[in-house]
Amino acid sequence: MKDETNKITFKGTAEGLVIIIPEQMDTDLVIKQIGNKVKAAEKFFRGAKLKVLYRGKELTEQEEEKLKDVMVKNSGVIIESINYELYEPPIVEEKHTQASGIPFRHIFFKGLDEGPCKFVRGTIRSGTRVLYEGNVVIIGDANPGSEIVASGNVIVMGALRGMVHAGADGNRQAIVVALKLSPTQLRIGDIITRCPDIPEEIQSRPEMATVKDGVIYVEPL
Repeated sequence: MKDETNKITFKGTAEGLVIIIPEQMDTDLVIKQIGNKVKAAEKFFRGAKLKVLYRGKELTEQEEEKLKDVMVKNSGVIIESINYELYEPPIVEEKHTQASGIPFRHIFFKGLDEGPCKFVRGTIRSGTRVLYEGNVVIIGDANPGSEIVASGNVIVMGALRGMVHAGADGNRQAIVVALKLSPTQLRIGDIITRCPDIPEEIQSRPEMATVKDGVIYVEPL
């Protein structure tokens, strides 16, 4: 039986490449194995321009640079960007529906005060995407250049300075809450806005964004 705990997986996307790295895999082995995989497919990669996302084990910025260098050296690929994506697969597949045609996950998840929840501890750095079908709670800051997408609510126990999309499946009842709410872009359901530029030092209270009459309102808690 093959050991799947040390297996790197490549997935092609419209924009580039997704690399899935086992959480417990040694970093040196990660870089070596990815280097070997792109070298074996050198004819395919040479000269291609790719945006690379990786999931699973998170690398430091220095390790990302080392990985990028190995991929370029071994295959001649042109890497436009390499970013970490914190990804959770859907809780229930969309194809499972009731007689009315409404996906089952919409029956169990209302987007306000129930449903699955993903906790993320630590700062969400620039270039990192957090995707989850349910509520997302960030225990830390979300830096500029980060992105949080959830089908439910988004709660940030720190400063929210990146992009955020709550109710991503169209749920306007979802909310966004942060101790300091300063996103570069804020979406709830299909409504999009940008928060006014208010210095964080004068934001003395946590704030909550909700949709009322088709407009996003931001109010102190």
